[in-house]
Amino acid sequence: MSKTGSLSAGDRIDTKCTRCNDITGHVIVAMVDGEIVKVECQACGSVHKYREARAAKSKAQVSTVKKVRNGDSRKEAISAARSAAAKKAAQTRATQRAKQEAEAVMIAWKTAMVAKGSDGARTYSMNDTFTKGDVVQHPTFGMGEVQTVTKPNKMEVLFEDGVKVLRCRV
Repeated sequence: MSKTGSLSAGDRIDTKCTRCNDITGHVIVAMVDGEIVKVECQACGSVHKYREARAAKSKAQVSTVKKVRNGDSRKEAISAARSAAAKKAAQTRATQRAKQEAEAVMIAWKTAMVAKGSDGARTYSMNDTFTKGDVVQHPTFGMGEVQTVTKPNKMEVLFEDGVKVLRCRV
């Protein structure tokens, strides 16, 4: 709060608006004992508690760790910030790995479709029996090759999108 001798209710002052999140022109709405209590933003019209405009900190004054949790030391907070950077790098690596795996699946699918062809493709039905190497035509996933058949009633099929587990009769 600010002690002001020459300002009174109705005067104009520049301060930070909590709604606009910027320093804008305000009209003083309420004062208590010479202190500004409430202001009205002239830009957005919101009435809020007065907050003094603070000078912007230089980059040298800004710390890299914004918040420290209760009970944490600054050293722990810095290591947490570093681990956040490591996590972001790991996510980037995971994304690259996923792209590589998707490309590998696409290559495997194309190889299988070229080798087998679509001539002997069977229409997929949950009530049919399939063996490893069969070419299947699925209404949603398209052409695929049966990779494995597992008991009691499932098979893994390599489609263009990737491997899908489908129901079948063994």
